[in-house]
Amino acid sequence: MNKREAILSAALTEFSSNDYENASVNKIIKEANTSKGNFYHYFNNKEELYIVLLEEAWRKKMEVMVFADEDDIFVKLHNQVMAGIKFARENPEYYQLSRRFAKEKNLEIYNRVLKEIAMESEKENVDLNPQTKYNRSMIRDEFPREFVDNFLSLVFNNINELINDTDDISKVEEKLLLLIKVLKNGLER
Repeated sequence: MNKREAILSAALTEFSSNDYENASVNKIIKEANTSKGNFYHYFNNKEELYIVLLEEAWRKKMEVMVFADEDDIFVKLHNQVMAGIKFARENPEYYQLSRRFAKEKNLEIYNRVLKEIAMESEKENVDLNPQTKYNRSMIRDEFPREFVDNFLSLVFNNINELINDTDDISKVEEKLLLLIKVLKNGLER
């Protein structure tokens, strides 16, 4: 493992265990068994390192995501949930990093990272919100398209509030599948 890879590995451990503000560059340097000079040779600052890690987490997640041209929005959502669960099981530290990042919504770093990932996805021609593409015939006519689009964005942009009380992947999967059931069938008896 070269010095850059050692820094990234140590940083993944540090950032998946601590939020951005409390993550320590000194701990990363010590864990990577390198010097500050090497750290700053590869990364300008902690923010750049954090963004690099989150972009890598995003790329790894995109490798397993299913964006098939599916008309049934609920099948599409189910496939995305199952792909996300697969990502979490195969990449537990990247999953924890992503969960920590999602909790930083009210911090400036959150918007900077999203901007970087959006630019990266644009370069790679990846839609960050594929759940908003669906066959209109699947939705009752009483719900205007704009309302449905906004509702789905609200739900998926705040999904972590639903699952934030557990790190158990099986419980997360269970909650996400219940969410799809509620979206499809409502809460009524």
